[in-house]
Amino acid sequence: MVVLGHFTNLTKIIMKTTTYRNHIASPFQLAPKKTFTKKDPLKEELLKNTGTFNLTAIIEEDIQTSSQFKHIPGFLGYICTLKIGNEVIGIGRGSAILNRMNKFVERGIRFAYGASIVDAVVRSTKTLDALYLKTSGQENPGVLKEERDQWASQIDELTKDEASEKIQFFMR
Repeated sequence: MVVLGHFTNLTKIIMKTTTYRNHIASPFQLAPKKTFTKKDPLKEELLKNTGTFNLTAIIEEDIQTSSQFKHIPGFLGYICTLKIGNEVIGIGRGSAILNRMNKFVERGIRFAYGASIVDAVVRSTKTLDALYLKTSGQENPGVLKEERDQWASQIDELTKDEASEKIQFFMR
């Protein structure tokens, strides 16, 4: 029993004094390759389309649509006008019919309310595309084509450096 106690004490001493290295450099390991950072065009385009937008949603009773469906009892409609600043970018409509078959009046009204907002957002996507083209300078693609045709007619007169500069301009 005494020998066993002496052995365990020796093990504790050895374990306390032994340190292990986590990483041992080996001459057979390959050095990590140094890579350069390359601009990813997808990532750039993705970042161009991110941000915070201050939208205003104005939701009103859709009197015009309700007057068209006045022959249907319990018909109600909402119209949602979506704006950025003072510019209207989308108009959406939502409607519901409330009658004895629809037990949940509040749910029907909230459905029409939400549908008008969703419809306005869906319809604003093309408007947002037009605003994006306007701000990025691509609103009139005919101007770019005319410019390219003009440069193409002068290509024989350009030096190598000038031609390279024009190509770089179109690559942007």
